[in-house]
Amino acid sequence: MSMEQKCGTNHPILQQRLKQLFKCMRKTKLTQGIVLIASLTFSANALAESRATTAVVSPNLTELRDQFEDAERRVKRANEAEYLQLQKKFSGYPLWPYLEVEFLQNHLSLDNEAYVLNFMQTYYGSPMERQLRDAWLNFLARRNDAQRFTRDFVNRGNTQQVCRYLGYRLRLDPSEQELEQEIWPQVQARWVQANSQPRICDSVFTQWTRAGERTQDVVWQRFNAALDEGVWNIARFARSLLSDEQEAGATQLANQLIGLRQRPQRVSDWAQLPHQNPRVRHHLYRALQQLSWRDIDALVRVWPRMRDEIEFTTAQKQVIDSQIGVVLAVRNEPSARAWFESVDTTALGPAGQQWYLATLLRDRDFHTLLEFSEHMTEGSQPAYWRARALTELERHVEAEAEWTELAKLRHFYGFMAAAHLDQAPNLSRERAAATPEATQALLSRAEVQRAHEFFQLGRHFDARREWNLVRSRVSEDERVAAAILSYEWGWLDQSIREFAALGLNQDLERRFPMGFREVLEREAESNQIDPSWALAIIRRESAFQVDAVSPVGARGLMQIMPDTATYLQQSTHVGRQMRRAPDMNNPEENIQYGTRYLSELLRRNGGNWLLATASYNAGFHRVREWVPSESVPVDIWIETIPYQETRDYVKAVLTYQQIYLSLLARDDNLLQHMHSMRMDPEGGLCEYANIQVESATRLAPITTC
Repeated sequence: MSMEQKCGTNHPILQQRLKQLFKCMRKTKLTQGIVLIASLTFSANALAESRATTAVVSPNLTELRDQFEDAERRVKRANEAEYLQLQKKFSGYPLWPYLEVEFLQNHLSLDNEAYVLNFMQTYYGSPMERQLRDAWLNFLARRNDAQRFTRDFVNRGNTQQVCRYLGYRLRLDPSEQELEQEIWPQVQARWVQANSQPRICDSVFTQWTRAGERTQDVVWQRFNAALDEGVWNIARFARSLLSDEQEAGATQLANQLIGLRQRPQRVSDWAQLPHQNPRVRHHLYRALQQLSWRDIDALVRVWPRMRDEIEFTTAQKQVIDSQIGVVLAVRNEPSARAWFESVDTTALGPAGQQWYLATLLRDRDFHTLLEFSEHMTEGSQPAYWRARALTELERHVEAEAEWTELAKLRHFYGFMAAAHLDQAPNLSRERAAATPEATQALLSRAEVQRAHEFFQLGRHFDARREWNLVRSRVSEDERVAAAILSYEWGWLDQSIREFAALGLNQDLERRFPMGFREVLEREAESNQIDPSWALAIIRRESAFQVDAVSPVGARGLMQIMPDTATYLQQSTHVGRQMRRAPDMNNPEENIQYGTRYLSELLRRNGGNWLLATASYNAGFHRVREWVPSESVPVDIWIETIPYQETRDYVKAVLTYQQIYLSLLARDDNLLQHMHSMRMDPEGGLCEYANIQVESATRLAPITTC
C-alpha cells in the first residue's frame, strides 16, 4: 500500500484528510511530511476558490456580516467542536479565512503543521498569511526548532525574526560560501544600523565578531550612521570599539566628531580637526547644514574661509551657499540674493529655486526673474512667472502666448492664467470606463470581496490592507475597474488615490467626490461658509479618508487636532453639556467641528479666506506673522509663504475649490480677479478696479486699492 493510501489523502473531506495526515506525520520523517503537504495544495486552493465563489452569491451575506465580529471573538477561545460549528456556518463567507487564522493561532502544534503550511501557501502575501506566519515562527522559536524556522522564514523586516533566522542558519553548520555570500552580509547590514538592535541579535553579532567580520571600517560605518541620525548612545558605543592600535588617534577623533555633531557651533574650531580626512569632511559638511537653521549668522561668519581651505566638492559648496540663501530668504534678509547668485542657477535645488524666485519677487526684479525662469526646473510654476514677468515688462505679445498655453492646464497656475485672460478655467471632463471582463475578473477575486466586507464593517484599516493586495496583483484594466468600483462603494479615499495613480485626471466627478454632501451643506450653511471651500479642505486634508490620522495626531475627514476639537466643544453651550470627548472619526461630528473651525478662522482673519485657508494648515498666530508690511499682489504673497507645506496647501485648496464650484454647477470663477488683487498690511484684500460681483465664493470683502 502506498503512503498516500495509508494517509488517506484521497478522502473527500479535507478536515478528515488532514487529521489522517497529522497521524501519519507522527510516523514519518519531516521530509516525507512535506511531500504530503504538497499533495494537498490543490485541494486547499480549490477549497479557497470555492469559498470565494460562494461568498459572491450567498443569500445570507448580510446576516453573516452582522455576526462576523461576534464570531471573531468566539473563535479565539473555541474548542474543536465549536470551531467546526463556526466553519459550517461561515465557510462560504469572504472573511472566513480570518476566523481560520484566529483559531490556528490558538491551536499551534506540529500536529496542525500541514494545515498551517497549506494556509500560508494558499494565502501567501495576504494579511492573514503574515499574521499566521508570525505566530507560527514564534511557536517554532519557543520550541527552538531551527530546521522548521529557517524553512518557513520570510524576511519582511521584522528585526527580531531576522536575527533569530540568522542565528538558526549559523547553528545548521552553513558552508563557507553561505557565510561569506549570505549570512555575514546580512548580519553586517543589521549591525551598522544607527539604532540599537534587539537583544536577540547579540549572539549573532558575537559570532560575526569572532569570525573577524567587525573591522575598523565597519565600526566607523555604524559610528557615522549614528551621528547622522543623532543617536548619541550608539555613537559612543561604536567609539568604544574603535582601535587606536589599528588607527592612531581614532578614539580622540571620534570624541571630537561627537562634540561637533551635538553642538554644530563648534564648527568654528574646524582648523583643529584633520579635515583632510574624508570622514571629518563629511561631518563638517553635515554640521554646516545643521548650523544653517540653528545659527545662520555663525555660519555666514565661518563658511567663506572653510569654503576656500577645505576640499569640499563643488556640489557640497553649492549646497551650503544655496542653504545660506534659503535661510536668509525665509528671514527676508536682503543679503540672501547675493548668496543665491554665487551659485550656478542650474545647480540650485528645489528649495534654492523656490527661495531665489521669492527673493526676486520681493525685489520686483522682473528682468532677472524672466532670465531665471528659463533655468528653473520645467513645469507650470516657471511658466506662470515667465508670463507674469513678460506682462510686467510690457512684452504683451510674448506674454499672451505664454498665458494662452498655460491656461490649457488644470492646476493652480493654469487657473490663474485663465483668470488673467478672463477665460473660464479648463475643466474638461471625460468619464473613465472599465471593460465588463475586467470588472467581472475583479469581482471574482477573494481579496476584493474581503476588502468590501471589511469596508462594510467600518474596519477601514483591514480593508486597506486587502485593497493594497488587490493593487499588487491585478492588470491595468482591472485597476481601472477597481478605481470605479471603490467609488461606487463610497470608498472615496481609495478611489481618489487609484484615479490619481492611473492618471485618469479627466474624470473630475470621481476624482473630486462630494461625499457626505447633505451633512456638509447643512453645516456649511449653519456656519456661514461656502460648501465648495469645505469640500476643498476635506479633499486636501484627508482625501475623504474618515479614519485618517496625521503624524501629529490630527484626525478624520477635516484633520482636526484633539485640542482644537476640545476647544471648539467648550466654546458652545451644547458642547459644554456633552459628557464625552468629540469623536473625530465620526464623519458627521468631524464635519460639524471642521466647518465651525473654518468659520472661526474666517472671522478672526477679518473675512479673508486666503488667510483663513493658510491658518487652517499653519495656525492663526503664525499666519498673522506673514501679513505683509506693505501692499503685496496676492499671487506674490502666496508664492512667498515661508512654509512650503502651507504654500502648496493654499494653492491646492484654491484649485480644488474652483473644481468643486464647477461640480456644484456654479459659474463662479474663484480666481477671476486674483491677478489684480493685493494683500494689504491689515490682512485685507483689495483690487485696482472696484468690480461688483455677487458670489458666495467671495468670502473676503474686497475693497478698491
